[in-house]
Amino acid sequence: MLQTLPLVLYIIMIELTIGSVSVLVFLDWRNEVKRGFLVSYAFIYLALAGLTYLFQQNFATGELLNTYRSLDHSWTGWQTLPLLLFFVLLIPYTLFLLLDKKAGVDGKVEHEKAEDEAQKEGKPAPRRSILRGLRLLSGVATVIAGLVTLLVLGMIFRPLAGSIAGGAFTVAGFYAAAFALGGVMTAMWLGHWYLVTPALSERPLLFSTSVVLLAIIAQIIFLPLSGPTTSHANQASSNQPAVVASTPTPAPTQASSSQVKPAGQPVITPLDTGAINWLRILVSFVLPLVLGGLSWKLVRDRSFQSATGMLYLVVVLTLAGEIMARGLFLMGL
Repeated sequence: MLQTLPLVLYIIMIELTIGSVSVLVFLDWRNEVKRGFLVSYAFIYLALAGLTYLFQQNFATGELLNTYRSLDHSWTGWQTLPLLLFFVLLIPYTLFLLLDKKAGVDGKVEHEKAEDEAQKEGKPAPRRSILRGLRLLSGVATVIAGLVTLLVLGMIFRPLAGSIAGGAFTVAGFYAAAFALGGVMTAMWLGHWYLVTPALSERPLLFSTSVVLLAIIAQIIFLPLSGPTTSHANQASSNQPAVVASTPTPAPTQASSSQVKPAGQPVITPLDTGAINWLRILVSFVLPLVLGGLSWKLVRDRSFQSATGMLYLVVVLTLAGEIMARGLFLMGL
């Protein structure tokens, strides 16, 4: 598992970055959050996207992935371009957000007031800002590039599934994990924004929390349909003791004083993969669903501070659970 740790972290970073940006663009499209929130976290996610691309260039290039025989080598050369395009397209989206002073819910309110006044005076309705159109166009293009990146990533690791149908659900699992991780991260940041703008509508936070809950439910559905991975089967077979011809060995004359355990005794690990998998189910699915559902109820009651605290816990649980899930997924690769 230590050998595949860079791949695990690379997958987590891609899922987190693409999911977070996608939810942020959806919130921008809905025009229900403050412009300051959109600008601040667009810059944060831009830095995270750049870090993800640098990580890919150093630890998950096509040449390195081709050294793993179980992966689909016909897709390994296609992962750099959509990821780079995702990062590049995020730059103009962030700049358009910075330039558009009417972005967010305040600009929407001003536009609605201008429409009402124009309607009363019998004048034509004011047009939307050109910057808004360019911003949303670049944002949608960024999300599409991110979704293509997830598709390529899923196709690379698809052969680890035990069947063709399992491979399809494995690819779908990458999308569900991305929206679970990215959705809860953006929802948690958004919850903090309510502490300084308590009069903001609960609909954007309710939307983000709903995305997280739906993504976790999708992961639960995809888990049994994906089936066991071939890398897990390889790991299990490699742990079988080899049968060798027995040869007489001389009895030791004297035991070493530094010996920790008797020679020839098996090494017992604290947890086997089955126990880790059950722990992953508890951390990734059960607890996030309970806490996420509770935070959804708190948002409905406009108890934003308590909901944000619950979302904090969901962030920690989903990250820890996804790390365990990808570690098990790539075990024995």
